[in-house]
Amino acid sequence: DDVYLTQSRAHTCTLIAATMMLRNYSYQHGNPYEQVTDTGVGKFAWTKQWGLSQEFTIGQVSVTCNADIRNCVDKKAYLINVLQYHREGVVIYDRDAPHAILLFGYDQDTDTFYCADTTGSSGGRAIRLEESIIPGATQQDKVNAIDKIWYVMDSPAV
Repeated sequence: DDVYLTQSRAHTCTLIAATMMLRNYSYQHGNPYEQVTDTGVGKFAWTKQWGLSQEFTIGQVSVTCNADIRNCVDKKAYLINVLQYHREGVVIYDRDAPHAILLFGYDQDTDTFYCADTTGSSGGRAIRLEESIIPGATQQDKVNAIDKIWYVMDSPAV
């Protein structure tokens, strides 16, 4: 549970979601994930003008962004496939909200995505995507709202 964080400053949801992704990546590789902080990630990945950089590298880990998945034919299938390669999760972003969260799992048996939101009463813990503050009444509405994702580069994006 301590992989998950909540934002303490407004307009930093992408930074906090990316920090959670990198903490989870570190945890899964047996490294001390507690040392991955939003302050540390921010030094390499954050600009006051644009927010989270489209690409950045911290140590040996590179992160990139698929800057436009709005027109993806089947976003749900795309995200399920991406999560198979990215067990650490991916940062998903809804430009219209605007809001970002960490999407880290999918349960095929229950057709449920799992995420960690960065703010609100559901922030800082594992929840169903449907419970996130991404706009939409259903999980599919929320999936449809996603504009772009960030992911760790050591695994291919699909």
